[in-house]
Amino acid sequence: MKKLLQPVVAVLVSLTVMVSGCSSSGETAKPASTDQKPAEEKSSAKMVSIGVFNPPISFNPLISSRDLSSAELGTLLFEPLINRIEPLQFLPQLAESFDTTDKQTYTVKLNPNAKWTDGTAVTTEDVAYTLALIANPKVESTLGSSIAFLEGVGPDGKLPEGQTEISGLKIVDAQTFELRAKNPTDPNMIKEQFGMKFKALPKHVLKDVKPEELVKHPFMQNPNVTNGAFTLVKYEKDQYVEFAANKAYYRGAPKLDKIFVKIMPGTNLVAQLQSGEIDMNYGLGIGNVPDQDYELLGKNENLRTKLEPQVGIQAMMLNTKTIENGKVRQAIAHAINRQLIVDNLMKGNAEIFDGLYPSLSAYQNKSLQPIPFDTEKAKSLLQEAGWDSNRELTFVVPTGNQIREQSAQIIAENLKAVGIKAKITKYDFATVSQKLRKHEFDLALSGLYMNIDPDSSAYYHSEGLSNSSAYVNPEVDKLLEQGKAEADEKRRKEIYDQVQAIVQQDVPLLTLYYNPALVAINKRVIKGEPRLFGTTYDVQEWDVKE
Repeated sequence: MKKLLQPVVAVLVSLTVMVSGCSSSGETAKPASTDQKPAEEKSSAKMVSIGVFNPPISFNPLISSRDLSSAELGTLLFEPLINRIEPLQFLPQLAESFDTTDKQTYTVKLNPNAKWTDGTAVTTEDVAYTLALIANPKVESTLGSSIAFLEGVGPDGKLPEGQTEISGLKIVDAQTFELRAKNPTDPNMIKEQFGMKFKALPKHVLKDVKPEELVKHPFMQNPNVTNGAFTLVKYEKDQYVEFAANKAYYRGAPKLDKIFVKIMPGTNLVAQLQSGEIDMNYGLGIGNVPDQDYELLGKNENLRTKLEPQVGIQAMMLNTKTIENGKVRQAIAHAINRQLIVDNLMKGNAEIFDGLYPSLSAYQNKSLQPIPFDTEKAKSLLQEAGWDSNRELTFVVPTGNQIREQSAQIIAENLKAVGIKAKITKYDFATVSQKLRKHEFDLALSGLYMNIDPDSSAYYHSEGLSNSSAYVNPEVDKLLEQGKAEADEKRRKEIYDQVQAIVQQDVPLLTLYYNPALVAINKRVIKGEPRLFGTTYDVQEWDVKE
């Protein structure tokens, strides 16, 4: 592992990957102008301004896990049941307890003080209503895999046709509910995949809306009844998001009056950190600064900087529907000089590996070596596959992340050298996300969102919600289903080792690199900073110097 990664190894003993949807990709966007009204109020109101290059796609908690920006910023509005700051150390949030004695039945108690911003109590009716929406086949949601452990739903988290009740859910009283898993299941998986991703919607506000129409309902574009520490004031698409403190927040009124999130290209982050126009960059995949600017920011006396592990890795998705021959996909992997990308664009400060688990993860299959850069092997495989050198592949690249855009150029040249034409087409983040979901590409660069739990069904299962590669392997499906149902950690490791060995041969995606990100925070910020886990968990305590 390179020198830059060493300080963060202890932090990520079990880091793995789960849900993405292009989560760490960036978008070229105009920065919010410095004469915007919220910026003018900075002197009279306590406010923190944060820079990101990824605009949130939606604040709808049913689909917010589709991209990291939506998932992260959405926690200011809608509370998860539990959260964490350190790996495997789960903390109460909307739920004051989340317990099990047998790893199959889980009892969850909501905080009795929790309220929606209209003063209505948050109850188990909201939980049951939201769970029913996720399980409804007519409702668009990215959380199916998060509830697939429940009795009564299928592997996609949806109810069978004609069924309306989830048998694995029992409402005990207004603050208490029980969840029953199909099998004894690792509690850490359920706490991370369900407890941290599930966010209740207000039943009393939305109960009369047809479930299939919810995704396009005005509430989802501008949620005005929420339960988080902040409320949404305004989202000016691709420019800024303004949040105001929820003074009646059940865990205590926030010390800040506002949080202002500015959306801009990565290069602008550096300039505005230096000038003080933003107080911090979010980092962690949605607000990274270019590696070449680390030293510059480190010398700024108004900033404190730190290297923080990211919650995502950078990868290239290979569409198995359009690149059906596995030998061609292997040839593509051999053709790409990943070390050149790391050395030229990140000064060598990144890790190269195959699959979804960096070496910081306890679940990486250490017996596997990354597919080597070998142009002659790539040419040989293409010849065996009968590759048509006149064919041109569509290579989709999200805009905004400078290093990723530059890596696309290197990849295209690498492919050209072995006889593969790849035409780069650049799109904004929302468009790339749609193309990934619809499999409208041959090759595509994407950021993959990382979790502690090793379940990789989202990417590798034939019904995975983030399986943009359209990858289908019945043996992998079976192993993934066994892995989710296995409560023994040692046995789970053996299962995911097998998955990694198979997908390395099939190459539905190629991980390009994993590297930590520099986070810079203005010294006027007394409390509050981006971190790998639970950035907004204690956001009500964030504060700045008067």
